[in-house]
Amino acid sequence: MKSIKRGRMALFAMALLCLAPVLAAWLAYALLPPGGGASYGLLLPTQPFVAAGRADWPRGKWVLAAAQGADCQNRCRQRWYAMQQIEKAQGEAAGRLTRVALLVSARPAEVDAPHRLSHAPEHALPAGTQGFYLVDPLGNQVLFYRDGADPGRVIDEVAKVLKVNNGLG
Repeated sequence: MKSIKRGRMALFAMALLCLAPVLAAWLAYALLPPGGGASYGLLLPTQPFVAAGRADWPRGKWVLAAAQGADCQNRCRQRWYAMQQIEKAQGEAAGRLTRVALLVSARPAEVDAPHRLSHAPEHALPAGTQGFYLVDPLGNQVLFYRDGADPGRVIDEVAKVLKVNNGLG
């Protein structure tokens, strides 16, 4: 009788020992819920970017894309300068990234962009024209950064995205 009781106690202790980590994890999750990851840019729903279906869209590269119209002069120059700096700051990964100007007017302001594509105003951009987009090599929209965004934080976030998605683009 004594050995049966001792065996049951040992079995109960082993079961408790096995359940302890599961119970501790559940309690930690219930009492201290994990904080969600925070993105500096506006995370866009995964769907194809408006202009990425065009034949002259740069395929196989990450793209920083922004609308370019005649109505914004100084603000657009600042945006394009920031985009150029973000591209250059990626170091070795800079070859995986390019910039695209979406020309929304007949006489857009002059900017230094490797790719210039005409873009019909009726094809509205998902987050507007007051900033720029990060588009993945498959043509899906990823992030939107408003004009005036801190370039240092954008550089860090784009670098993380490129590093995590090293096999893409």
